[in-house]
Amino acid sequence: MMFLRRTLLASAAFAMLAAAPAFAVDYGRWFFSTANDPKPLPFSECVKRAQAAMATQGFGARVGGTNPAYLDATSGAVSVTAFCVGQPKGFYYVLVVMSDDGSKSALSVGNAINAAFFGSDTSAGGGGATATGAGGTWQLTSNCKFVGSGWQSTLDLSQAPNGALTGMVRNDPLTPVVVGGQFTGTTMNLTLRPADWADNMQLTGDLSGGKIAGKVHHLGGDDCTFTMVRTAGSSA
Repeated sequence: MMFLRRTLLASAAFAMLAAAPAFAVDYGRWFFSTANDPKPLPFSECVKRAQAAMATQGFGARVGGTNPAYLDATSGAVSVTAFCVGQPKGFYYVLVVMSDDGSKSALSVGNAINAAFFGSDTSAGGGGATATGAGGTWQLTSNCKFVGSGWQSTLDLSQAPNGALTGMVRNDPLTPVVVGGQFTGTTMNLTLRPADWADNMQLTGDLSGGKIAGKVHHLGGDDCTFTMVRTAGSSA
């Protein structure tokens, strides 16, 4: 899988350099795998969702290939490339954004596309806006500059009847563990401990439909914001 990741990243980078305006000053990349989700989306959903998600940001993506499938689009001074790679269970999704537009950073465009991608309702995924509680699988994006252009993560959370939260984290370069959390009313408090960090990271956000949005608290300050989009599961 590491070889696959390096190969895809290299291919995406070359494609973006060919399609993007010269001297691109802002670059972001996102990686997600649904292979370990409790009810992973089928591979057929990846291209459909990626194309629709790009369209929400004004990109008319061209699609090529089957597996992997390749999508690319350019709008003004912003270029977007995505790969959908089928796995025995689920798929692997890669998104690369490059921007020369000072009013549209690669981070903001990529996070918006990902929110649209994972926010799509599907019977196969078991998510959707009607789900309640904080249990399930979530795709997190943020403007936190802990790593690269923005911290991203996949969270698998379980919610007890009293609202206590437990779980695990995947697809996260910080490799954190879930220390604990609580969901009360519509508010989630979740504590993560990244590997090799001397302090915890605290997430506080409110649930609305299939999203939780709020602030990340670290080392005495509310440093940045996050959005979690539910992709599977629910817990009342």
